[in-house]
Amino acid sequence: MALTRFLNNHQNRSSERAGLAPPSSNLIQARVLAAGVAKTVSIPSEAAYVLFASTGDFYAKFGTGTVAASVPSGDISDGAASELNPGAREIRQGDDRISLVAPAATTITLSFYRA
Repeated sequence: MALTRFLNNHQNRSSERAGLAPPSSNLIQARVLAAGVAKTVSIPSEAAYVLFASTGDFYAKFGTGTVAASVPSGDISDGAASELNPGAREIRQGDDRISLVAPAATTITLSFYRA
């Protein structure tokens, strides 16, 4: 709810800079990735949004079950590619995992927000 309120009302703040700052999250996870080794993050059931931060490039793929992100080694034109460096995303209904992979060692934090 806090992030939704922020997204809906940020332009109504007295300071434009303050309006761009989301509230702090109490649902933060971190993953330390070795180059080319994917890890999966379970999405908290109450989460509706996630904000990513990282020390380097990474790819993410949302889904269920055995979802697996991959570093592309060629063209992927069927819509199934992993996303490079997502910033903030709304979590689709039914998604319960995020797979992460990086071409080089990287640390990623995921800040989850309730609707």
